[in-house]
Amino acid sequence: MSSVASAADLPRRLDRHADGPPRAFAGDPLRRFVLVALGLLALAMALVLLAVVRGPQLSPYDEPAHADYAYQIAHGSIPAKGSVIGPEIRYEWSCHGLGDSTSDGCDVLDGDFGAGEQDYTFGDPPVYYFTTGVLARAASALAPGGDQFIDMGRAVGVLWLFGAMLVLYLALRRFKVNWQVAAAAAALLPLCPGVLAAASTMTSDAPAALCGSAALFVLAGITVQRRTGWVVPALVTVLAAGTKILSGMPMLAVGAVAAVLALNALRHGDRRGALRAAMQSGAVFVSFLAVYLGWSRFQGRRGDPGWVNPNLGNGLPLTGSKAGDLLSNLFGTFQHLTTSYWLAPQINGESVTIWATLLGVLLAAAPLMLLTISRFRSWGWILGLTAFAGVTAVSLAVEFQMLVQNNE
Repeated sequence: MSSVASAADLPRRLDRHADGPPRAFAGDPLRRFVLVALGLLALAMALVLLAVVRGPQLSPYDEPAHADYAYQIAHGSIPAKGSVIGPEIRYEWSCHGLGDSTSDGCDVLDGDFGAGEQDYTFGDPPVYYFTTGVLARAASALAPGGDQFIDMGRAVGVLWLFGAMLVLYLALRRFKVNWQVAAAAAALLPLCPGVLAAASTMTSDAPAALCGSAALFVLAGITVQRRTGWVVPALVTVLAAGTKILSGMPMLAVGAVAAVLALNALRHGDRRGALRAAMQSGAVFVSFLAVYLGWSRFQGRRGDPGWVNPNLGNGLPLTGSKAGDLLSNLFGTFQHLTTSYWLAPQINGESVTIWATLLGVLLAAAPLMLLTISRFRSWGWILGLTAFAGVTAVSLAVEFQMLVQNNE
């Protein structure tokens, strides 16, 4: 009887020290946080592994090239201009149904894969590829049968997705959202088809949701908790931009908010507060530029100097004024959030398509609704404005990059 009572009392004892106050983590009772985390992990595992098992085809969004980058860096080398996809990944590529037209699955070691034979993803920084590659290599070595690097790399998406969900939960708790709503929002994240697609394929977009959640976490620290340190914003920026330059953009939005707060503090005569906010903003922008310029300079010197990108045809020529062409797609990212994804046909059925369409309306309306219901200049109002401006800025950033590189 006493043993039964002791077992039943374990959850309560988890929340308490021997004779002290209740244990807590990030403002939550430890027991609740552990249960929420386990629930989010179970959901991430179920959705990602289901997508990996049910949809073996490789994504046409450069997945073979991303897989090769991860494979190469896990074996001690970094792709450069002119690098071709190695025979190991091409072999697995054929096993997943995207080999050349004469192959019948897993029988081509060095077939003709056209432009896709090149590993043109070398321009992305290495954080995602190193992390995923090392974990996938270790898991593949333990898996029966061998030649499962791509499958194991896709399965690592469970960790990227779980991290995004957990950090989103913590960020919303920092924004003083009650835990039930915060947990529901975190659980909704992988139900966005684009997030699930990125998490269940090998792509540098897999950490994007985590980077956005981390930026939200930092923003809550600055606007709600009035944290004044610059180390955490700088570190998050380096890690986010280190996965993919575009994934660092949410932190640029946070840096812009800090800059506005610095100007506001200076206007009110608070020089100390202005200096702290300015240091936060400066840390974000300097860190972002350090990653972008440093990696671009490093990779720009490597490989074939006469290399021509096989994807140059993806751009569109300028038809009018440069400003007009850039602004023509100003709000296009709101639509792309729910339409620019690839899931295998076995998963992307009619119900998913309908849900994605409805979700597009919600994602476009959410920041505007937050702006409407929040008091002017409150942290809720700042959050809504930051989200709207950040999503809008993505189109401009991509178009400006294409304009500078290819005049398209």
